[in-house]
Amino acid sequence: MRRTIAALACAATATLIAPAVAAPAHAQAGAADPVAALKKQFVAGHGVHFTSVGKISIGGFSSVKLRQKGDVEFARAGVSASDVTAKIDFGGSLGDEGDLQGLDDPTRTITVKKKTYVSGGVYADALPDGKTWLRMPGGDAAGSVAGNNFINPLNPQALKAVLATAKAHGNGGVIGGAKTTLYRGAITLQQLAASTPSLKNELKALGPESRKTVVSWKLWVGSDSLVRRLSTSTSLKYKTKKVSFTLDVAGTLTFTGWGSKIHITPPPSDQVADVSDIDGTVPEMPDYINLGD
Repeated sequence: MRRTIAALACAATATLIAPAVAAPAHAQAGAADPVAALKKQFVAGHGVHFTSVGKISIGGFSSVKLRQKGDVEFARAGVSASDVTAKIDFGGSLGDEGDLQGLDDPTRTITVKKKTYVSGGVYADALPDGKTWLRMPGGDAAGSVAGNNFINPLNPQALKAVLATAKAHGNGGVIGGAKTTLYRGAITLQQLAASTPSLKNELKALGPESRKTVVSWKLWVGSDSLVRRLSTSTSLKYKTKKVSFTLDVAGTLTFTGWGSKIHITPPPSDQVADVSDIDGTVPEMPDYINLGD
């Protein structure tokens, strides 16, 4: 019998965000106001660079590793566009699906004006001659940054909610040349989903028990009150008719170059194909992890 985790495991490598509450006095002591500092960065044509690494371990059987790097552009309301290059290492956990053409190659994703453009990876060979990008409907520029951290510190409501659960803070050392204060705490997925529709939908798919799942976090904040690094870890428990297992998820997200001039644009139109231009079905990343027979 082949045991699988439908969409849920691989979805965890993609995107999950978060929400709100008033920050307690001890969370404000080290850094003046990280939420206010973040909002001041929301200037059109400016943004920040980021890198992230993540790992998902499934019941001790296998692991998936995710690496991302890219740029984020801001507007007055927050994140307006993103340009992200990602590489996923499934660690042999896909069985026959591991032979999918381009699976091990990096995928670049540009999200701008609520449209998503993907290039490379499993999409490369499916594109018509002369086209290097596939345009897909919809897109979440902010969500594409979170990786598998569950918390997106570029979301002011998420940042406020997380700081509200801080249990301790102290010297965080130097990150990217900036002296930092390190905050620590834990927050449940239900707390995170309080003001984030996309996460609410994810929790529905995961089941009611997932709401109690605790995400442990560490947040490094510079003397200018801007986030320099976020680290998270959590364990999701799954139970099916024939097997029970735990999905351990961990990730680290690092920001550099706050306030950099960044202007993200769609790819040249003559290099873009639409879904309707693809012969057959549009290739997708595998939506399950093989846990053995």
